[in-house]
Amino acid sequence: MSQSSASKFSIKSLASAGIFYYATLWLIVLVVIGTIAQKYSGLQFCLDKYFSSWWIQPLDMPFVVVPGGRLTMAIIMVNLTAKLIFSTKWKWKMIGINITHIGVMILMIGGVVTAYTTIEGNVALKEGEQANQFSAFHELEIAVIDRSSADEDKVTAFSDGFFRVNEPFSADSLPLKFNILEYYPNCEPTARKESEVNDKLINRAAQNFKLKALTHDAKDQNLAGMMVDISGLKEGQNGTYMLLNSPGLPRISVTAEDGKEYEIILQRRVYKLPFTIKLDTFTRELHAGTSMASAYSSMVEVIEGDTHENVKIYMNHPLRRHGFTFYQASFTQGERNTSILQVVYNDGESLPYYAIITIALGLLLHLVIQLPRLIVAAKQKA
Repeated sequence: MSQSSASKFSIKSLASAGIFYYATLWLIVLVVIGTIAQKYSGLQFCLDKYFSSWWIQPLDMPFVVVPGGRLTMAIIMVNLTAKLIFSTKWKWKMIGINITHIGVMILMIGGVVTAYTTIEGNVALKEGEQANQFSAFHELEIAVIDRSSADEDKVTAFSDGFFRVNEPFSADSLPLKFNILEYYPNCEPTARKESEVNDKLINRAAQNFKLKALTHDAKDQNLAGMMVDISGLKEGQNGTYMLLNSPGLPRISVTAEDGKEYEIILQRRVYKLPFTIKLDTFTRELHAGTSMASAYSSMVEVIEGDTHENVKIYMNHPLRRHGFTFYQASFTQGERNTSILQVVYNDGESLPYYAIITIALGLLLHLVIQLPRLIVAAKQKA
């Protein structure tokens, strides 16, 4: 077989309908398994394991892997692209179907962009408060806070990418060095035996408790924790600390060798907003004769430079700005009402709309092209 013939054969193989058939069938299997598993492991864990992964290790069996959702979708996308470019007949009578296929490709590209750019989180504001940042739902970070400046706190954050056991890390702006000894996305502290206590355990939590790994919570209410070795501190403070992602726990305060004091916490990852949002008023309406909320809304002020804009956020009417979307999610009551806004950032949010428009135009054009033939066929039957 010549090189040219081999090249044509490989291209034809990529455009094979069999690839689409079997990849789609496997995708259906993943959807079924992932949906059932949500009952036991939670939504986010199943999204990461079955749909956002390239490979899956079934039943944690070593050396056995099967394609994950991301790899399966990549195979389908390559197959459709090869089909569109190399096997599609670009004739006038087929132009509507071809445009429809292009619309499907745009939809899949939108899925890729969404998979790699989406950030989800929330921001809680009391009436009169403002914020220019929000906390992610499913990402964590170790935040090292320098409060030595009277004007503002300096925060150095290490996100999930640094959470690898026995791989030390640091930052040029800090005299501290970190090495994670244990890390669990979900765990619970259990009491240490007296024989397990040693001089390397520094903070009280590490001295009194150890971490026990748990499976992912079905309601995604996980408590992440780690045992981390911290060095670069003054004498007597170097050693192992316990960090838990729990807002109610006291922060770890340490002093570096140069005398500067820092606070260290494990928290949900914080993202900056390109504008400031201020909650002016929160309104809650009740069902008649009950204490159940029938509707609630937030009147916010969006501050961007010298521009101030008042916007009302309520059910099915989010605030959209610079790729960020704010939804009215929940609230808490107290001396001042607190509005909880869900924040979603997605670079590909507009692509599904373009895809739908393209698909609709393709189908409409195909119908118009085929209409004369359908009319003739109908007359012949009559």
